[in-house]
Parts: sequence; C-alpha cells; structure tokens
Amino acid sequence: MLIMKRLLCIFALVSVLILSACSASEPVDTSANPYEAEFAEAREKATSDVQLEILKDGKITDAEIEEVVASYKACLNERGISFRMDSRYNPSFSGEHDTTAEVECTESTVGYLLTELYFKIKYNPTKVEENALYAACLVRRGLVPDDFTADDFKYYDDKTRIKSNGNIEFDDDGNMTGGTVTHDGKTYEMVQDETGNFVNPPDIPMPTETFLPGGVSMFDDRVSDCYTDPRPESDNTVIQR
Repeated sequence: MLIMKRLLCIFALVSVLILSACSASEPVDTSANPYEAEFAEAREKATSDVQLEILKDGKITDAEIEEVVASYKACLNERGISFRMDSRYNPSFSGEHDTTAEVECTESTVGYLLTELYFKIKYNPTKVEENALYAACLVRRGLVPDDFTADDFKYYDDKTRIKSNGNIEFDDDGNMTGGTVTHDGKTYEMVQDETGNFVNPPDIPMPTETFLPGGVSMFDDRVSDCYTDPRPESDNTVIQR
C-alpha cells in the first residue's frame, strides 16, 4: 500500500506538468535571496495574477501559501474531483475525473511552481545542494552509513522516482506540445492520451523497491520523512501523513 501510494503521487505529479505562459511581473531586488533565479522562473511561468502577486516581493509567506492552497482545494471540490494531498500539497487523484478541470484549478490558484518553491525555501533556506541535504538527513537519522554521500543518494533516488527533467515544449498559446521524463538515467518521451493530455509513456518501467546500504528501503516511511522535512530540528518529530 505504501509503495502504491508513493507511486500514485509520483505519477500524479508528472502527469500535471503542463505549464501555461503568462506575462512576468516587474523584477524585484532579490540580490540577497539565494532563490532569486527560481523566483524569476516562477514569475515567468505563473498562470494567474494571484501567483504573480505572491511572487513579486521575492518571498512566500505561510499565510499566502495557505490561502492559495485553500482556493485550489475549493476549486477541485466544486468540480467533484476526489483527491488527497500530502504534507507538501502534492495532490493524488482517485478514480476517473475531468483532467481539464484539474488543470484549470491548478492554473487559477497554486500553479506549477509556487508550492514547490515555498517548500524549497522553508526546508533549505541557504540552498544547500538537494542531494547533499537528503543524504545528510539519512545519515543523521541512522538510516545509512556515515560515509553515505550526495552522489549515493542521487543513485538510489534516480532508481525509485520518475522525474520531469524540465524539457517541456509549448506552442505560442502556451499549450504543452511535448516533453520528456527521466528514470534510472534514461529519458522517455511523454505521449498524448485519448483526451489529448500528455502523460508518462507506456514503456517507462515502474519504479521498483530499492534498498539503501544497510538494508532500509527507499519506500520506508523514515526515508519519506527526510524528503518531507530534512531539517535537523525535525529529526525527533513524527511526520504527519
């Protein structure tokens, strides 16, 4: 059940990587912000005025993210779409639903980069390289040997996740026209389903359970906790799911 839950979340995330173009707001002085480039990208790819308003000052507050996520949930509920959200506001959808409505709700509220950027800043404010951040978390929590490195983490992470590699193509109207995802070092072309939406290709292998040095599964809840909150101050906190 845990494996299926994780895989559903992974596939849901990749399947909705459909970005619309939108005029960027005026740049702000974020020279002291290690996430300046990410804010610039988020403003460029924003899909609603509310996203631009949140992003314009180079920071994202708890209140701002809570308000926009509440709007997203309300939009999905109004359209009768059944979903669950994890602690990072990643939705996983159950049963058949209107994917067009799902995209409309996303683009009018949270967009595709806002919540991701919010959590990057919250849990990694100094912008430590992410593989190093997660590797250090696993070492601190005794889940891997002390010599476990960022490169080691990337190796195991690549084997157990399907990722968008940022290679998404659009037409002049901002509609997605193609893209690729990666898994275990290989790149795969996304394909269109019967409704015209781009999804994972049928030949991409299903991520399989992989074990870290020492025997802990990458699907173990304790590993997921490091993904959720890798900060040292959370080491003794039970992550709520």
